[in-house]
Amino acid sequence: MRLFVAIDIPPWIRRVVYGVQQDLPKEGLAVVPTENMHFTLKFLGEVNMKKVPAIEQKLRAISHDRFEAVVKGVGVFPNEEYVRVVWAGCRTQEMAELAKKVDAALPEFPSEHFVGHLTLARVKRKALLKPFLEKFREWRFGDFKPEKFYLMGSELGPGGPKYAVLAEFQMNETEK
Repeated sequence: MRLFVAIDIPPWIRRVVYGVQQDLPKEGLAVVPTENMHFTLKFLGEVNMKKVPAIEQKLRAISHDRFEAVVKGVGVFPNEEYVRVVWAGCRTQEMAELAKKVDAALPEFPSEHFVGHLTLARVKRKALLKPFLEKFREWRFGDFKPEKFYLMGSELGPGGPKYAVLAEFQMNETEK
């Protein structure tokens, strides 16, 4: 099963994101369903399910305080000349710190440069995205305070990926 570690987003931010997605071009894009939206902390790839208990144990050892996640702005991967993914961002330092802890806990999986984002759409063929990017580049979707992060499984099917929570990990309550 394909595994990843992620932070879920609350339903009210999903609704805001859905509204913004309606401004995306209708041709050439595969829009991500709101129920599949999340912030990936680390992608693990194809993993034998027998390894899940060990992965879960390593993730359970992570201690991280809850934080304010600011969902703001849109961008693209890899660049505006050749767009494969359209995303909304989360540049919150604490999320990057949590991603580093997850990365350190699972050194057997390749490291990638962490960019806090949730995917809005995947580009199938060239689309006119400049007006969308200009309109929403600094758009503030909202703020939320995640309580947990998750080990997720993904199975690809005819209707796209189906995600399942394999384990959840509580973050520490803060006095702030």
